[in-house]
Amino acid sequence: MTIDFRKIIGEKRFGKVKSKNFIKFTKCRFCNSGKLIKVIDLGLMPLAGGFIKKKTDFKKEKKYPLDLFFCKNCYLLQTGISINPDILFKEYFYFSSSIKTLVDHFNKTAQKISNDLREGSSIVEIGCNDGEFIKALQKSKFKACGVDPATNIVKPLIKKGMPIINSYFNQSVAKKISKKYGKADAIYSFHSLAHIPDMHEVVKGIKILLKPEGYLAFEVHYLGNLLEGLQYDMIYHEHLHYYSLITLKKFFGQYNMEIYDIERNNLRSGSITYFVQDINTGKKKMSRRVKSLEKNELKEKLNTPIPYLKFYKKIKNTKKDLLHLLNKLNKDNKTITGYGASGRGTVILNYCGLDAKLLKFVVDDAPAKHGCFMPGTHNPIFSSQELVNQNSDYSVVFAWPFIEEVKKRNKTFMKNGGKFILPLPQVKVI
Repeated sequence: MTIDFRKIIGEKRFGKVKSKNFIKFTKCRFCNSGKLIKVIDLGLMPLAGGFIKKKTDFKKEKKYPLDLFFCKNCYLLQTGISINPDILFKEYFYFSSSIKTLVDHFNKTAQKISNDLREGSSIVEIGCNDGEFIKALQKSKFKACGVDPATNIVKPLIKKGMPIINSYFNQSVAKKISKKYGKADAIYSFHSLAHIPDMHEVVKGIKILLKPEGYLAFEVHYLGNLLEGLQYDMIYHEHLHYYSLITLKKFFGQYNMEIYDIERNNLRSGSITYFVQDINTGKKKMSRRVKSLEKNELKEKLNTPIPYLKFYKKIKNTKKDLLHLLNKLNKDNKTITGYGASGRGTVILNYCGLDAKLLKFVVDDAPAKHGCFMPGTHNPIFSSQELVNQNSDYSVVFAWPFIEEVKKRNKTFMKNGGKFILPLPQVKVI
C-alpha cells in the first residue's frame, strides 16, 4: 500500500515537504511549538536499515542529515527530519525471530498478560514484525491481531493465515480492525511507536480501537538509559522520537489519557514500557513508579537542553577512544571485523568512519542479510561462522546489548583466541 506522505505527516502543521524522500521539520511534532534547539548533530548518515545487495548500487545510496532537536515547550527530543516511511519500512531487514532474547521477552510478556486479562481477550500489536509476539499471545489463548507495513516480512505470514494487516496503523486501520475483530482489550507495541512521524494520528486510532476500560502498553528505548549509557548508536532516522515520561504525560493529556504505570527492563540496554488508559474510563490505579520516575527526570533536568548538550560532548570522546584502539590494532596487523549488521552498527560505523579498510567484514545471525553490504561504509556481511573461517582476531560488537548471547553463539571463535570489543558505554576488550 502506497501512502500519501504529505497527508500522513501533516505538511501544514509541521513544515514543508523538501522532497519525495523526506520532510524537514520547523515545529515540534508533539505540540507544534517553534521553540526547537539543536542539541546533537551526527552529520550525514545513510539509512540504518538500508543494507545494499549489490556493489553496483553503492553510487545510488543516499545520506541524510541526522540531528536531534529539543523542544523547550513539551521537552520532546526529536529528529530534525522524517524519511518517507515507505523507504524505511516497506522492505525491512529486521527480524525479531532471529534474536532469542526478544522471543523469550515476548513469551514472558504474554504470560504476564494472562494474569491480568482472561482467555479470549482481544489484543492488537502495532508493529508486529515477523509475528513472534502474536504467536506467544495465541499460545496463551488470546485473540491476537497485528499491524505492520513491512510487506516483505508479513506477506508470507498472511498467506499462512496469520492475522496481520499489512499497513501503517492509523484511524482507518483502527476502524477496519474494530469491524473485523471487535474492539481491543489491550493494544501492545514493542519499539515501534518511536518510529512514527505523526503520533497524533496513532493515538486517534487507538482511541477508536480500544475498549473504554482497555489499555495501551508500548515499549521503547528509555531516554534516560540512552543518556546514561552514551548510546548514540540508538539515534538514527528510523527513531524519530526519544521519549521521557514528562514529555509523554503532556502528549497523552491532550487526548484525555494518562500513564498509570511503567515497567523497566534491561532489554536493548535499557527499555521501558508505558501503560496508558483513558482518564475517565480506565480502571487501573496510578503506580508510585510513575511519580518516582517523573521526580527523577526533573532532577536530571530532562526538561532542559543541558543533559543533551553534555551527552553530545561525551560521545565525541567515546568515538576518539574507539578509533585509537582500532588504529593501534590495525598497525599491529590484526584482523578486525564487526558483529551485528544492525541499525546500531550502521550508526557506529558511519559516525566513526569504520569502512571496509579498517573492519574487514561484518557478521550477523540473520540469513537475510548475508551477502549484503553495510549502509554507508559498505563492509560485506557474512555469517558469524566467518569469524572462525577467516581468522578474525577482534570483532567490534555492534549488538553489544546482546553480548552474552553473542558469546554463547561464538565459543569456538573465543576458544581460538578471538576477542570481542564493546564500543559502548566505554570501549572495552573482552
